[in-house]
Amino acid sequence: MSVDRLGVPHVTIGLLGLVTISAYGSWFYSFGVLLDPIIADTGWSETALAGSFSAGIVLIGIGAMLGGELLDRLGSRPVFVAAAVVGGTAFGLASIAGSVVVFAVGAAIGMGVFGALGFYHVTMTAAVRASPTQPVKAIAVLTLWGALASAIYLPIAAWLVERQDWRPTVRILAGSTVAVFVAAALLAPVPPEPDRPSTRPRLRSIAATTVNRPGPRAFTATVAMAGIAVSTLLVYQVPLMVSAGLPLGTAATMAALRGVAQLGGRIPLTPMVARLGSKRALMVAIGAVGAGVAVLTVSGSVPVALVFAAVAGFGIGAFSPLVGIYAEELYDRDTLGATMGIYTAAQMLAGAIGPVVAGGVADATGERRWAVVVMAVAAVAAVGLMARAPSPGSAASTAR
Repeated sequence: MSVDRLGVPHVTIGLLGLVTISAYGSWFYSFGVLLDPIIADTGWSETALAGSFSAGIVLIGIGAMLGGELLDRLGSRPVFVAAAVVGGTAFGLASIAGSVVVFAVGAAIGMGVFGALGFYHVTMTAAVRASPTQPVKAIAVLTLWGALASAIYLPIAAWLVERQDWRPTVRILAGSTVAVFVAAALLAPVPPEPDRPSTRPRLRSIAATTVNRPGPRAFTATVAMAGIAVSTLLVYQVPLMVSAGLPLGTAATMAALRGVAQLGGRIPLTPMVARLGSKRALMVAIGAVGAGVAVLTVSGSVPVALVFAAVAGFGIGAFSPLVGIYAEELYDRDTLGATMGIYTAAQMLAGAIGPVVAGGVADATGERRWAVVVMAVAAVAAVGLMARAPSPGSAASTAR
């Protein structure tokens, strides 16, 4: 296994990075590109389709707690195999659906499984355990890989759906993710098991540590509100740019560049945390998401869309790893999989609210820009809540 002089195993991190790219990119990011083509082909309502996405977010949230616990108990290989089998089957069903109900069930289950068993709560935890002496560097390197998810999958999704039906597009996107999960299960070295106490805490008691004191409770609420802003942005960034005047292919390219711009929040992550601390760095990241949302309202030209991509990309890019870094500083490492699963659950369950509300308002009013209000309010609330969270290392931060 290739390990650099700081103790980071790059082959393992690279495989975990590919899992991250495909788990996020194939549906969680690409759905916004496919939304209008599915509506045009089927006549299914935007509320129903946005609702299927929100249902998938709910399943990620519920499943993330179980996925993190499964990772802690069994390791990454069973997790990745389960993701490939169940997620691939569900998306296969969605791709042949003749009714919106069948599509919604298949897509929601597939999205839920890919997310619960392949999002950052799984790959960050595996990366930290593979590099126990350099957890911040391991997370930073992993999330550099993850930042490529939008850049890879959004243009591919747009290119595919403009040249063929959305149904084979779904099969291709899901099939690529299944292949990556299988490869990671077969090829990724299994990290050493963490030291465990003789009596392992129950998931309920681990969850209690995230809400039983004001400091951790404020952090949990921060993650939830940021989840509303980010999930709504991911669904509506492309449709809002199209509504503002950009062609679909151009809008998808701008959204992909937003993904590339996430590198701007991740390359300087280590010095940013060293200078600001993880708490203040998180506040900066969430503030950038809110600023990017404001720009999205007038993103009908390429120069303005590029500003949106840069600002929102920086914010989202920094936010995801900073949640992991802050949590790793705040909680015990031997239950980090379950803890990160709980925070993913908070982000996803709250995040499910945004797209379904925005979709319902869009159907009722014919105006998608109400989605911007949902995103902006959530981002402002998240910054305010984070200001109340403790700085790691302070007496108020002890959650171990």
